[in-house]
Amino acid sequence: MSSSQAPLIISVSGIRGIVGESLTDEVVRQFALAFASTLPPGAAVILARDTRPSGPAFADVTAAALVQAGCRVMDVGVCSTPGAKLMVLELGAQAAVILTASHNPQPWNGIKLIRDDGIFLNAAQGERVEEAYRAGVSPNAAGGRRESVDAGDVQRRHLDRVLAAVDVERIQAAGLSAALDPCNGTGGLLIPELLSELGVAGHIIHGEPDGQFAHEPEPIPANLRDLGAAVTGNGCAVGFAIDPDADRVALVNELGEPVGEDYSLALAVQAITARRRGPVVTTLSTSQIVSDAAAVNDCPVTLTPVGEVHVVEAMVAERAVIGGEGNGGVILTEVDPGRDAAVGVAILLEALAESGRSLSAMAGDFPRYAIDKRKVTCSAEALEPAAEGLRQRHGEAFTHPVSDGIKLYINGRLECPWVHLRASNTEPIVRVIAESTSAAEAAALCDETEALLLDS
Repeated sequence: MSSSQAPLIISVSGIRGIVGESLTDEVVRQFALAFASTLPPGAAVILARDTRPSGPAFADVTAAALVQAGCRVMDVGVCSTPGAKLMVLELGAQAAVILTASHNPQPWNGIKLIRDDGIFLNAAQGERVEEAYRAGVSPNAAGGRRESVDAGDVQRRHLDRVLAAVDVERIQAAGLSAALDPCNGTGGLLIPELLSELGVAGHIIHGEPDGQFAHEPEPIPANLRDLGAAVTGNGCAVGFAIDPDADRVALVNELGEPVGEDYSLALAVQAITARRRGPVVTTLSTSQIVSDAAAVNDCPVTLTPVGEVHVVEAMVAERAVIGGEGNGGVILTEVDPGRDAAVGVAILLEALAESGRSLSAMAGDFPRYAIDKRKVTCSAEALEPAAEGLRQRHGEAFTHPVSDGIKLYINGRLECPWVHLRASNTEPIVRVIAESTSAAEAAALCDETEALLLDS
């Protein structure tokens, strides 16, 4: 894939590109300088990286740029994204730079920028950094230095927070076994120890944290075959698939079957709200099953624009008991301010221990929905005419008031079927997501929407 085919992607989730093509040492250096220019003088900055082979060199480039700008660089080395964000809070830093491309394939790497409350930059803050990057700012200040932070201390602090969020003794007493596939990423550092401390027999595949991904790293059903075999081959109650920077978790049931990423959050929401009532926050594109899970315990649901920062900011504002995204991202802000695979693993194990039921039975309690997703090559100007065409064809359809593209509820109720149209910030495409109680209806909604977009 050439750099022209995979340009540098700059979004609310960070910066990503192909190593040596769209993401070079100079790009990394300039983004580090741009970010430093937005920080207070002498800022303490956590520096972390995932297991990708390009990480050490990019870490050296980043550290040198931050030191040039007068920052105190606190290098935690190879570390999960949630662990690095937590260390911003634990060590009183003003920011973090995490070198990771999350679930992207091995040729990619990227940069995630974190502010002083451990949360991703929001859109306005990200735009400020991007403007400084485009302007080529190059701050120089005395006093910068790079120092190492003990990796064992980072892991222990993270582990203690996760364990404090669940009933450890209940899980230990259940005698559970679980298969784990961290796909040679940072999940292989913390989560095996988490399983051990919870008394769960762990069967780990692809656990070496060397960045040589054994399969495509995004934890979607097509990439969970090895995990399914590990579950059935070892008689496990559950399988956990972790993405490379360990902020997402997908599930495989005791039959070796993928459960679907939305169920990670839905099951966690149901478990947490059963013991602690309060608001739940997720995004407009998340499956209806998450709202259904909150409704079981009469908890209100707030929908936000897509992007972790929007969820976390809303959770803080509303004092939400749990939140997350439908891609397997579970968030408990009392543990750390963002998606955390270890949190999802611990909550799901507690739910299994408490229920005494199989994962397939627990997931079977939810209504069955089908989601269809498309990318339509067209301009952003086509979005509103296409939405208006849908409103005319479906007389009861109404628009959700939260602005992130347009989400239409087709039957006039805040439930399925719905369709969400979002223009990409980085490509000339519109993303279309439809959900219904049948795969055929979800596909038909996507077909209808795609045709309207292309006709606009």
